[in-house]
Amino acid sequence: MAHAPANTAGSAFVTVTAKVSIAIGIFATLYAAVQVIAALILLRQVDTDAVLGFLATQSVPGPVLWVLTHLTTIAVVFLAVCAAFLAVSVGLLRRRAWGWWGFVLFMVVGAALNFVGIAVIDGTFAWIQALPRQPGLEQMQAELAALRLLTLATLWVSALVFAVLHALVVWQLCRPGVRAEFGMLGSPR
Repeated sequence: MAHAPANTAGSAFVTVTAKVSIAIGIFATLYAAVQVIAALILLRQVDTDAVLGFLATQSVPGPVLWVLTHLTTIAVVFLAVCAAFLAVSVGLLRRRAWGWWGFVLFMVVGAALNFVGIAVIDGTFAWIQALPRQPGLEQMQAELAALRLLTLATLWVSALVFAVLHALVVWQLCRPGVRAEFGMLGSPR
């Protein structure tokens, strides 16, 4: 598909964004591949039935058990997502419409998942704080409560910063001059 000649400002933004994203995509894909290999090797060394049997006797939330029983699958899905991000970043660099759409999707979903992560981490802290109290650990419980507040504050700030950053990237990509580089002349809506 032929694309329209690009203006310099739009081209520079798209090129730099794509190249940085390709570098991140390469690193993330390699990291995810190492996780898959580690999961395949290390989980063979663990008696997972014994671990799951022990956890079944504890008050462990269902989502935690699900994650523990699907570690390899999660690692493979993470590898696929990283490879897809790398692919759409290359598509963005080559000014392909599918690269544009995929990259915008990653920006929006990535920003949203930061907020989902806050709920997951808050739930984890709540579960830990609901565990039966042990004598002599009052100071540690107080420190855990303070750590929860600090962690949640940090997560909210970082999620908001990334949401704004991702929104700015999407806004730049939706400008008419940039969209024209991808052969899209109409409105993105």
